[in-house]
Amino acid sequence: AAIATFLGFLGRQWWVFQLLDHLRVQLSLILLLAILLNGIKYRFWSLAFSLPLFLNVLLILPLFIPHSQNINAVQGNNTAQNSLQLLHLNLDRNNTNYTPTLQYLDQQNADLIFLQEVTPAWLNQIESNLTRYRVVESRPLKNSHGVAFLVPTNLPPSLQIKNTEILHFPSNSERPMIATQIQGNQTLSILSLHVTRPRNNGTSNFQQTELDAVAAWSQQQQNQGNQVIIIGDFNLTPWSSRFRQFLQAAHLRNSQRGFGLQPTWLAGLPPFMMIAIDHAVYSEDLMTLDRKIGPKLGSDHLPLWLEVTPRG
Repeated sequence: AAIATFLGFLGRQWWVFQLLDHLRVQLSLILLLAILLNGIKYRFWSLAFSLPLFLNVLLILPLFIPHSQNINAVQGNNTAQNSLQLLHLNLDRNNTNYTPTLQYLDQQNADLIFLQEVTPAWLNQIESNLTRYRVVESRPLKNSHGVAFLVPTNLPPSLQIKNTEILHFPSNSERPMIATQIQGNQTLSILSLHVTRPRNNGTSNFQQTELDAVAAWSQQQQNQGNQVIIIGDFNLTPWSSRFRQFLQAAHLRNSQRGFGLQPTWLAGLPPFMMIAIDHAVYSEDLMTLDRKIGPKLGSDHLPLWLEVTPRG
């Protein structure tokens, strides 16, 4: 675990080391256990394991500390009336137990729902069985790239959808992503993101290409005066160097700050073995009022629900 901790910082050298960067929580638990077992008797090893443990905790700790601006804004304003509730769920194209997911979706009070790994069979179930939500945009596919965007059947007058389109990042990518614009006091651009899972050096490099293209889109939207939310399956943990570099390049903040670990994958594992790879990030003029992880629904991912509001 100590060696893996240091190798995790060398992700640029080899894509396998990049995967170790996602296991900071699990490595911390192993190192903590090793320190407790060695105790005073093997003080040298206890001290040796303390350094990598400290480095891992240093990366994880910010998730438990909210942005100071968020605290001040919540204390000083009644912001809930201007809030927006979003739900993201990776359905898992191999999951054919539709009922739990359909029941869960119909019980939600989300303003916007973004679904991923939407197959033709899944879309048929959604359009036939959901009563409280309707499909605005979809691109069902038999592979893991299918997407859908849903809104309440009775759309509130305050929620005005200005535009919805299918985008590709980069432009030659086969993976469709839904982008929509909500008109309010300020235009809000929302992107449902599904980033490639690194399986070898080529897919790892392409993941970086995707993130670079999305970061450029985010900057463009903000330069036009739009607020930005990007929500989806990033296939990255929030403490990973690639995720942190993306936030910096895209001029975005992590909605998870102040809400802890909130792991979303793999849903079948015990929580301490899971990692957070489903995220919502946004421009600096927004903040998180609430953020929750939903129940197991048969997918390998758990749902991500959050409520955001303007910070000013």
